[in-house]
Amino acid sequence: MRSGKTLRAAAVLMAAALALAACGDPALDRDAYHAADPVDDIPPVKPVDLRKLIWPDKDYIGLAYDGTIDSGLERRKAFGDLVGRPHNLLKYFEEFGGDFKDEENKRIWDAGALPFADVEPYDGTLRDFADGKYDADIRRYAAEVKAANIPVAYSWGHEMNGWWYPWGYCSDSGHLEKDGSEKSEDDLGDACKDESKENTPEDFVDAWKHIHDVFTETGVGNVIWVWSPNTAQGDGLPPVKKFYPGDEYVDWIGVSGYMYKDKDNPADRSNIFMGVFGDLYKELRAFTEKPIVIAETGSTADKAKANDVHRLLKGSVRFKDILGYVWFDVKKVEFGNETDFRVEARADAVKRYRKDLTTPWGQKLGFDPEQLINDD
Repeated sequence: MRSGKTLRAAAVLMAAALALAACGDPALDRDAYHAADPVDDIPPVKPVDLRKLIWPDKDYIGLAYDGTIDSGLERRKAFGDLVGRPHNLLKYFEEFGGDFKDEENKRIWDAGALPFADVEPYDGTLRDFADGKYDADIRRYAAEVKAANIPVAYSWGHEMNGWWYPWGYCSDSGHLEKDGSEKSEDDLGDACKDESKENTPEDFVDAWKHIHDVFTETGVGNVIWVWSPNTAQGDGLPPVKKFYPGDEYVDWIGVSGYMYKDKDNPADRSNIFMGVFGDLYKELRAFTEKPIVIAETGSTADKAKANDVHRLLKGSVRFKDILGYVWFDVKKVEFGNETDFRVEARADAVKRYRKDLTTPWGQKLGFDPEQLINDD
């Protein structure tokens, strides 16, 4: 349980967040998009109204998967049947440089979910993006998003404060062993190799702003911009604020953090939600009031997985400025080990998930995004 002092501080932060939602956030003004010139032969369109989706009355319940968008839709249906409720935020991963899959994304939207594109810039450096090297690709993709004219949550370069992606930051954990010696070439984090080791937080900020500016110049008004740091802290990492491009460039904070089995203290997981997300939550609230979505999470905790599920769902509802979560329902090889984040890996976790969604507070999780923005 949190202390009274922590509860009072959280209450103040929640009140401020709710006040911001009530008053309106000037960064959500989409009028600037209307004046943009049409691109190529794409006619200007009136953007869908994103405001209710950016800060809805209920919470998102999301799912991330591996595979194609169509296979993700199949997984979404199966997962919804399993836990008793369809999930309304469907996250997929794609490498930068391809086309926006308009028909597939429209199928997500028509199925009752908000598409969430997590775009990974494996090629090129942050400085390349900031300097405009990939503007043609960005502009083409942006024009395709605009033409689709459905709401899309868009995250570029997620977990930029980690050392495991080439667009990340080379912190101590990325290049040093626990004894302080240098890691071998095979064990180096991707952010510590080749040109990536020169990445700075300022480079990421410049790249993000430039991409956002190209979208805006292209007249795109149907994107929810999701800036997605990881919960990683310490080990030589700069403060996460240094990676932040500013409120005018961000709609959601998309936090990634996982609930791993604690070998040193496997029994006590009563405070797992705050244990994973609490420190970053406090750090974020020191410089921004933007709404938070837990953009990736999962549990590896075996017998404690059911408790982790409960703490996640309960925590998402309890914090009014946290708009929901995306469960990473994947069994994957991670850092050389097979890691099973799937809820269905344990029957008791599925049972708890299903039960929690039937509670009075669980009714606040999930809604139809299309109905929400069309409801007068």
